[in-house]
Amino acid sequence: MSSLQEDRAATRLLRLTGWIGLLGATLVGIGEFTMQFAPHAAYGSPDYAYFASISRTRLAWGHFLSVLAAPLYLVGYWHLGLVFRLGGSRLVGWLLTILGGYSLVVANAWLGGRIYLALLVHRQAEVSDPTTTELLRQLLVAFRAHNEPLINVPRALLLGLSVLWIWRVARGYTLYPRWMAAFNPALVLGSIFLTYLALPAAGVWLVPAAMNVTHVAIFGLSLLVVRSPPDLSPGGLPRAPALN
Repeated sequence: MSSLQEDRAATRLLRLTGWIGLLGATLVGIGEFTMQFAPHAAYGSPDYAYFASISRTRLAWGHFLSVLAAPLYLVGYWHLGLVFRLGGSRLVGWLLTILGGYSLVVANAWLGGRIYLALLVHRQAEVSDPTTTELLRQLLVAFRAHNEPLINVPRALLLGLSVLWIWRVARGYTLYPRWMAAFNPALVLGSIFLTYLALPAAGVWLVPAAMNVTHVAIFGLSLLVVRSPPDLSPGGLPRAPALN
């Protein structure tokens, strides 16, 4: 296969994996939003009271859509890794693919557990017997203790990968223009939570699926600005040696 054919094949692979990742982030985001959105929700509340205002039908649809679509994210992280590897950052590219994929698997385990928290809240709202109510409260506390810590794993990995993202993109060793360093995942995610704090009326629409909104923005922007993998680096200089 000629160099031109290889570049065209790489470009097609970049586009395909990017679109699949964007589709996955969009579907999971719709599912999580369906399952968790409530206009006046206190999302940090330890009793998850907002789930009581969400119908069981919405909970079920959101649960199955988000959990079943989540594996598409793995293809999206393959796309991001390719952007780095083809731009001259092989090691960082593989870290992005492997650790990003791992964080997604853990996040999906967290997401899959939300339905059980929600159903417990619904059951609490339906019973009046004090003994049963207390039992359900204890179960909710136990479920929360085993569910909430999981989401901290993808958050921590997202922060670490964003540092690598800024380092390599800002130096021009990816297929992105250098300004894409500013649109790293941690900054995008942080801006969503800042929006919620500063403008709750707007942020309440973003926070229920904040991680997915972040990835929709990243995958979508990546598809818009990623360069074809030419023989030269994005800056027009000979491609930088790979970071091994």
